[in-house]
Amino acid sequence: MPMPNYRSLVPGGKFSSTPMDKSSGPVTVRCNNPGAINGATWEISYPGYVDTVETTPGNRSTIFEAPEYGVGAWWDLLRRYKAGNASTVDAIITKYGGGQDYSAYLQFVLKQTGFSADTVIDLDNDQQVLQFGRAMFRYEAGQTLPWSDDQLLYGIRGGRTYASTNAWPASPTAAPVQPTAAPAQPAPVASDQIRDTDLLALLMQLLPALAAKPANPPVASPAVSPAASAATAAIVPAPVLSPIDKLFGGQALVGSKTMLGVLAYAVVAILKAVGVLGVATPPGQILTVLSIAFTVLGGLAKVDRMTQSLGTIAANAK
Repeated sequence: MPMPNYRSLVPGGKFSSTPMDKSSGPVTVRCNNPGAINGATWEISYPGYVDTVETTPGNRSTIFEAPEYGVGAWWDLLRRYKAGNASTVDAIITKYGGGQDYSAYLQFVLKQTGFSADTVIDLDNDQQVLQFGRAMFRYEAGQTLPWSDDQLLYGIRGGRTYASTNAWPASPTAAPVQPTAAPAQPAPVASDQIRDTDLLALLMQLLPALAAKPANPPVASPAVSPAASAATAAIVPAPVLSPIDKLFGGQALVGSKTMLGVLAYAVVAILKAVGVLGVATPPGQILTVLSIAFTVLGGLAKVDRMTQSLGTIAANAK
């Protein structure tokens, strides 16, 4: 006889490999036989059957390789009871007792499940059978059950499948670890599709770039004497810059802000006309206001520079 392959058919499930070691737990736990079924002839050919032994004087119990096989055999026993017209809680437990007084057993199950004595157990109802089985197995073990609901449900379903196909279903496997999904990338924008937010971002990058544009580099000139340099410095006045000029581009953009503002306004108007930029959308309104504001600031800078120049001329005339 080959050595039994004691195991759980559910990954991580509890099972016993020491059926004859009384210190390892109650009979039903150490024999992988939750329902304490006790050696009917049909069990010998049942999947996972190991042996039927006398565990206490006068009491025999079947040993299974896995507790799920034991649950399946218990489900098959209920199927056989149903064929003999025992399908209610009371009828099942009375037949289970084999003529003994199982009234305490019945009351325990009724209290644990909330069923009535005449509740019919539907063997195709996994949750009802699970609830009924947990109560019976708890009474048989006399302690908290070590098996998970996944193990019990797999045994119930396995017993049902075996009864209809004569084949035990494949064991479930642990769920594979799913790779972490990469962050979703925004859909590419076609070359002929321009979004409002793209235009706004472009303008917001353009303005600081223009404001930071350095002045044109000085053109190298022939060397002159210090006296000539001093004379030239006295002749050439310092450039007149308004506060607006100093804030937006310095001398590099003097006289250009109005033109840039008008050009920006024209571009915005064209984009609105062709439907690329929404007229009533916030980006469209913002771009319009910015282009107008830049134009107005250019005009104000011109007025300020003119005022400063006139003041300088008047001061030199005195």
